[in-house]
Amino acid sequence: MKKALYGLKQAGYQWKKQLYKVLIGLGFVWAFANDCLYMLCQNNKILLIILVYINDITILGPNSYKIISLKNNLTDHFEITNISNLRYILGLQVTYDHPT
Repeated sequence: MKKALYGLKQAGYQWKKQLYKVLIGLGFVWAFANDCLYMLCQNNKILLIILVYINDITILGPNSYKIISLKNNLTDHFEITNISNLRYILGLQVTYDHPT
């Protein structure tokens, strides 16, 4: 797996294939309209949204416990770096609206 991910032409494809397999196994649904979007739904309600850009993953959701749980699950499969709160993504500034 490491050989496929580092330095070969199919590295991007192998990474995407492995990530897809792990996220589907965790109950996420792949958005057919956009292949970098995954959603975790329950009772017709979106619990988590994952956006993938190359090897960066952005996790969105209203429940921080679910986000932390997902990060822990991902560390079982991948070596990840947690950068904490998102400030910019693809040149867009992110602001937070926390309810009081």
